[in-house]
Amino acid sequence: MPELPSNILTALTNVPHSPDVARAFLQPLDLAPGEKPPWNPGGAESGNAIALQYWPETIQDSRASEWAPKNIPGGSHPLYQWTHGGERRLSFTAIFSTDTAPGKTTIPGLGPDDPYVAQALNPLSGIEKGVRDIDLRAVVSWLRWFTYPYYDPESNWKAYEPPKCLLVCPSMGLGYNGGDSVTTVMTQCDVTYEACFEDGFPRLIEVALEFAEVVQSGKNVRFHGRGDISEGGWARNIARYLSVKANE
Repeated sequence: MPELPSNILTALTNVPHSPDVARAFLQPLDLAPGEKPPWNPGGAESGNAIALQYWPETIQDSRASEWAPKNIPGGSHPLYQWTHGGERRLSFTAIFSTDTAPGKTTIPGLGPDDPYVAQALNPLSGIEKGVRDIDLRAVVSWLRWFTYPYYDPESNWKAYEPPKCLLVCPSMGLGYNGGDSVTTVMTQCDVTYEACFEDGFPRLIEVALEFAEVVQSGKNVRFHGRGDISEGGWARNIARYLSVKANE
C-alpha cells in the first residue's frame, strides 16, 4: 500500500470557513388584538420573523408617480400637474426545497406534526432541518397566512384584515429612506409544485410573491417624502460615483 502524504491530516481538516449568507425574512405586523402567529404562540416578538430558505434570484421593484395632463388650446404640449404618488410594488419568486423524504414514523410528545422529528434524533440521518430539509407544506401555510383575515370568537366573530408584512432584505437598502425593511401587504402568493416524492410529499416548490408598500402602521399614517431620502437615503452618495465632470 503506498504511503499517504505526510500532510494528509492537514488536507482533510483544513476546510475554509464559509461566510454566513444573508437571508431575507418576513415579519407580521398589526395583528388582531391578542393574536399570536401559529409558529410562535408564546414566544418573544422577535420569534415572529421567518426567513426565506434561499435569497431570491431576482427582485422586481416598481414605483409609479401620477401626473395628470391638462390640455392648453394652441399649446404644443399639455401641462402636467402632479396629483399623487402611485403604488410601489415588490415581487419575486421564492424557491423552497427539501432533499430528504420524510420519515414514516413519529415519536409521541416530540412533535407528531413534524415529519422529520424522528430522523432528526438520529445523528447519522444526514438531516439538515432548516437548511436542506424543510416541510414545504408548512412553507405554503406560513406564506398564505399573510393573505387571510382573522375572525375573533371573543368579539362576536369580528373580522380583522390580514396582517401587514415587514419585508427585510439585509444590505439592499430597499427602504425609501435607506433602510433594509419595507412595510407591505402581501397581494399575491401563487404556488407551483415542481416536484414531489413518491408518497406525494412536496420536494420542490416555487412561490410567486408580490407585495405593495403601505404607509399605514397601526392607527397612524405617515406619507413618504423626498426630504427623508435627502436625510437618510442613499441618494446623497450618488455624486461620489456618477457626477458629471467638467470635460464631459
